[in-house]
Amino acid sequence: METFFSPERQSSWAFGPFLHFLVLLNHHEDYRAYARAHRDLFSRFGDHLGVVPEEWLHCTVQGIYTPTSAEQTERLIETTRREIARMHPFTVQMGPTWPGVTGVTMAMYPETGVADLNERVRAAVEAVPGIELRPGAAKFWAHSTLAYVRNGEFDDGPLNRGRRDLRPERVDVTIDRVHLVNQRQDPAAGYYTWEVVEEFPFA
Repeated sequence: METFFSPERQSSWAFGPFLHFLVLLNHHEDYRAYARAHRDLFSRFGDHLGVVPEEWLHCTVQGIYTPTSAEQTERLIETTRREIARMHPFTVQMGPTWPGVTGVTMAMYPETGVADLNERVRAAVEAVPGIELRPGAAKFWAHSTLAYVRNGEFDDGPLNRGRRDLRPERVDVTIDRVHLVNQRQDPAAGYYTWEVVEEFPFA
C-alpha cells in the first residue's frame, strides 16, 4: 500500500485548516458499530494504519483548499442555505469496505444522493467571489474512510483477507443535513479533525 499522508498531500495543507463540507457520520450508532467491527483487524497493523476514531467518522462532500476570509465564510453560509433548502433527506447503504491504495474506505450506495449534494454545495461555493475550487471529478466518489495508511511498507494481503472474512452486515444511514467545518489534517494521529462552523438541515 501507499502512505496517505505523502509529502505532497501534507504540503497542500500547509496553510490549513480549511473549510470543508462534510456529512458527519459520528451520530449514527449503527455505522459506528460497523466501524467498530473492524478495530481488532486494524489493530494488528499497529502504526501502519491511522484508524479513524468513531467521533471523526465522516463523508467528505466538498473541500475548499484555500484560505477564506470571515466575509467570504458568511457569504458562503448564505449561498449554501439557499442551495440546501431544495434538498430532501435520502438514505444510503454503508458497506462493504473496499481495499484501497492509501486506505480502507466504505462504499455508499446509491451514490446519487451524495452526488447531488456535492453539486449543490459546489454551486454555493462558486457563487462566492474569490473562492476557487479544484476541478470536480467526472463521477463523484461517495465514500467514508475507516483507516488511512500512515506507513505503506507492509504486506496488505492479511489486511484484505481479514477485511473480506469480516463482512459485517451493511447498515442504512439517512442523510438529512450537511455541515460546514474547519478541518485539520493530523498526520501524526493519522486522520482528520474539525470544528463545526455551520449546520445545514435539508428542506
